[in-house]
Order: sequence, then C-alpha cells, then structure tokens
Amino acid sequence: MKAEDKIDDVIDKVVLDARNGADDATKKIISRLSKYLESFELADGSFVNSTANKQLLTQLQSEIASAINGSTYPSAVANVVRSLEEIESLAEQVLIEYNPSVTVDFDKLGVSQLRIMQTETIVQNMTGNGLTTEIRQPIRDAINRNVFAGAKMTETKAYLKEFLTAQKSDKMNRMTRYANVWAQDGVMQYDGMIYDQFRSVYGANYMRYVGSLIGDSRPQCVRWINKYSGKIPMNKIKSEIAWATKNGSGLNLAITESTFSTYRGGYNCRHKAIPIYLSDE
Repeated sequence: MKAEDKIDDVIDKVVLDARNGADDATKKIISRLSKYLESFELADGSFVNSTANKQLLTQLQSEIASAINGSTYPSAVANVVRSLEEIESLAEQVLIEYNPSVTVDFDKLGVSQLRIMQTETIVQNMTGNGLTTEIRQPIRDAINRNVFAGAKMTETKAYLKEFLTAQKSDKMNRMTRYANVWAQDGVMQYDGMIYDQFRSVYGANYMRYVGSLIGDSRPQCVRWINKYSGKIPMNKIKSEIAWATKNGSGLNLAITESTFSTYRGGYNCRHKAIPIYLSDE
C-alpha cells in the first residue's frame, strides 16, 4: 500500500473515533442535563424565578463539562493528536515517492515545531473556544433563557434534545458533524503543512493534486484534477487561488501560494497537494 493511501487509512480511523466520541458526548450531555433540570424548582411544570434556581444555574457550565469529560470524546481527541506523529512519517514517505531524484534531509523541514503548533490548534478547535461556540454556549444560553422566562421544563428538555440530535443530509448530529470536520481538517492540514514546508525548503515546479472526485466535489477540486490532470504548475497557483475565490466554494480564506498544500480545496477537503519536480511539459 502506498504511503498516501496509508494516510487516508489513518485519517479514516481517527475521524471515526472522533464521530463516535462526539456521539457518546451528545448522549451524556442530554442525560446529565435532563437530570440536572429536574432539580430546579417548578410551578405547574414551569421554572420559577427563585434564588435556589439562580444558584443552580451557576452549576450549568460544570455540568456540561462533566458530561463531555465523562464520555469517550476526550480520548478520541487525544487519538487525533497522537496520529500526527504517524502522519509525519508517512508524509515523508510520500515526498520520497513523488520526488525520487531529490535527496531530502527531513531534519531541515522543522516538522517537530509544526507538530506542536498543530497539536495546539486541534485541541483548541475540538475542545476549546470552537466547541464552546458550537455546543456549550448555545446550551447555556437556552437553559438560562428558559429558566428566567419561566418556560416548561419538558419544553426545555425537548429543545435541548432537538438541538443536539437534529441531523442534516450527512446524517450527523451537531457535535458529531463538528468533530468530523475538525478531526479531519486537523490531520489533513498537518499533512499539508509538511508538503508546504518541503516546497519552501527544496522548491518544486509543479503541485500534484491527488484524490478522488465525488458528486459533491467542489468546483476548484474538479478544475484542478480535470483541467490540469492533477499537475498544477507552481506559477499557476496564485491565479488558481484567485479563480477558486471567485468561482469556487468552501475555500479556506487562509490559503495562499505558501499554504496551498495545507488548505487545498477548503474545509473538509480530502485531496492532497504534493510538491513535485517535473520536466516542463
């Protein structure tokens, strides 16, 4: 099996772990907060504006944290981080396979520092402010609002369950969808960072854009594989980014000529952009 295929296998595994962990966290949050809400003072099934209820609300953040920490989600995030070392080794093999004429000193690439930076990014996105914006804060806002407004406890529970379990066309709930994107992007971006670093240190005259096209592949990915047969001249990268910005979709705005391999077709993109040397065609 080629190294690039092994990378796909590693990503598939950590993404599946992240999804399962997020599913477990979702169940734990619903269960724990359901019991937590039952401890509030009610009148005819509605929350009352009492000192005891206000005091209970101060525990809300720790209740959510305990639910998440008591699930398999933290270990799934740890697995994503641990996979970076394996990705690093496989990315080096990919560069050797695609650039057999280049003698590479991988110590010069400084990938250990990249790994530290990407570890921090993954942890922050999957457990820090990103998760707060997507999951924790909306839950806190809804429960606080409903308690102070004297809403029905049954309605609050129903809203909480709907918020967390509603699925879209991808058949994933809110937290699972979030974990899926950030686990995949976290690992894929690290793989791409190594390729960008290689190009920065050793140069390249083409970018090999590889991967399958599927029904919902983005316009830029379709263009880069079909128009260029997956071999984009480096002197075309800037204009191709401009084309994708105007005509494509889902592009990560952080993409530049220097970060093309890192961000590729955009969020949740599974293609690889590998710098290579080719004789001019």
